Order: sequence, then C-alpha cells, then structure tokens
Amino acid sequence: MIAALRRIVIGLLLIVVVAGSSTAFGAEIRVFCTFGLQGAITQLRPQFERETGHKLILTFGPTGGVAARVKNGEPFDVVIVSQTALADLIKLGKVVEQGRTDIARVGISVAIRRGAARPDISSVESFKAALLAAKSISYTNPVDGGFSGVYLAELFKRLGMAEKLAPKTKLARGGTSSGVLVAAGEAQIAIQTTSDLLPTSGIEIVGPLPAEIQSFTVISAGIGAGAVDPAAAKQLIRLLSSPAVYPVLRETGLEPPK
Repeated sequence: MIAALRRIVIGLLLIVVVAGSSTAFGAEIRVFCTFGLQGAITQLRPQFERETGHKLILTFGPTGGVAARVKNGEPFDVVIVSQTALADLIKLGKVVEQGRTDIARVGISVAIRRGAARPDISSVESFKAALLAAKSISYTNPVDGGFSGVYLAELFKRLGMAEKLAPKTKLARGGTSSGVLVAAGEAQIAIQTTSDLLPTSGIEIVGPLPAEIQSFTVISAGIGAGAVDPAAAKQLIRLLSSPAVYPVLRETGLEPPK
C-alpha cells in the first residue's frame, strides 16, 4: 500500500510539473549522472517517462568522469554530480547558474561478505583496528574520480594508515562496486558510498563510518548551457528534488539533502 501511495504522489507531482510547463511532449533529455544516484533515477525513470512523454538518455560514471565529459564538450541537457564538481562546471560556463539544485546526499559505509564475522567499526580506533586486522580491503580507485575513493585515500593518509594498508588494498575500477570484490572473496572489507554498496549481491553492510570521519557528499543537478529543451530538463530536476521521492532515495542508500 505504501508503494502504491508513493506512485500516486509522484504521479500527481508529475501532472503538476507538466501542467506548469509549456514544453511539448516527446523531448529527449540527455542526462550525465554520477553512479551515486543511479539506483534512484533508474527507479524513477519509467514513471517520469510515462507521465511526461519525455525520454531519458542516461549516461552514468564516477563524478570525475562525468565532469570530464562535460568539460570535453559532449552534448548534454542535465548533469548530476557532486555539489563541488557542479560548482566548477558552472564557473566554466558549461552549466547555467539558474536551476542548480541539490538532489540528495550520501555517506560512506563498510561492507563484508554475507555471513562473515562483522568487524567493530563503532569508533575511529575500532575502525582502524578492523582494517589493520583484515587480510584485504577494497575501495574505488581515486584516480577514476569517484568521491568516496578520493576521500578514503586522503583519510588513510590522515590516519597514518596509508602505507600499512597499501599492500593489501584492491582498488575497484571506477563505476564498479568494491563490494563485488568482497562478494567474490577477493577482498575481506569493502568501503564505499552506501548507494554503491547497497545493490551489490552477496554482501551485507556493517554500518556507516564513525561520525568523526564520515564524509557526506551532496549530489546536485544542473542544466547544461547548451540544453536543447531547458524546460524539459527543469521538469526532471523538479521531480528529483521533490520530497515525494525521498522514500526512493532512502531505499537506494541516499538521504534527502539538508
């Protein structure tokens, strides 16, 4: 019943959005989107397309990779990346200032193979001890530009652990879940944004990083300076930022923006 009510609420929102727009049906909206929001936008896509008549052309990648595509001049209508990356794209004139909207935020969690012993990560010291005791760990390669990989590489340096962890670290390629390596038995502990870990089968999330070292990334959306149909792009962003989709955000490992 909750799911049915949610569909009704989102449907009503879309009707309002369409009624308030002069955009003709049938626009193709080219969306460059960070992997962090992939689960949510994929879940919302069918209803958005059905209710508006527009078609979403979705391209996913790590935030760094998405931003690089925009900088290289690839055509797009909507870009969804970290708040910081979006601000840089606006400064470069690739994204219009008007309409910049925060969509969600996501933290970093720790995961293990399903059924394995759960490490204690309740404090910074216990988290450090768990990583040092693990035979192997995995997180995304910071070179690929994903925000969790970049943050974790800096965090381990700050905690004085980088050299000790390096020999037993298996870096996951950007765009893949480090949880896949854990599920396959190639790593013992995975550390990544919750929304990337949650859909991975064969693993279970132990919990978020301790509050003192947790890092939340705000995911924001903007309209391309060269958008073919800015009004249609605005419809999508309006839906993604609506409180009606908050349950979908939570289901996919995200939180509403604060």
